[in-house]
Amino acid sequence: MMSQREQAIGALFAVLGQLSLGTLVKRNAALPERIADHAMAILRDGEMGEPDVSLSPLTYHWQHQVTIELFVADPEASVRDARMDGLLTELATLIEVDRTLAGVIEYAEIGAPKFDELAPDGSSGIKACLLPVLLHYSSAGPLS
Repeated sequence: MMSQREQAIGALFAVLGQLSLGTLVKRNAALPERIADHAMAILRDGEMGEPDVSLSPLTYHWQHQVTIELFVADPEASVRDARMDGLLTELATLIEVDRTLAGVIEYAEIGAPKFDELAPDGSSGIKACLLPVLLHYSSAGPLS
């Protein structure tokens, strides 16, 4: 049986798989040197932090911060900006429609995006975004 942590991360990964724009989705992958399909998302497991604990029954309440790294590539900066904005808007809509991620967690909370422009050797410009997402869920133990 999968831990609640893995179920929560898996549910968010499934949401990322619904993104359009030909977005390639990976988990904990190396940073890309090139983006052939013009868009890529990498889900990082992030930090679980210290849980709040309630007794009777013993329950661990997590605020697990994961990070979604989004990348869009195009030679034109305005096109990169528009694609990133579209990707972020689409992702926000997918999460806001069901913040429980199909009942797997209690609540998904999107943080503020952080942007960067990358230009790896021999490639056109890539716009990158780090998007923190806070997953609220409970488990019966620290590893379950």
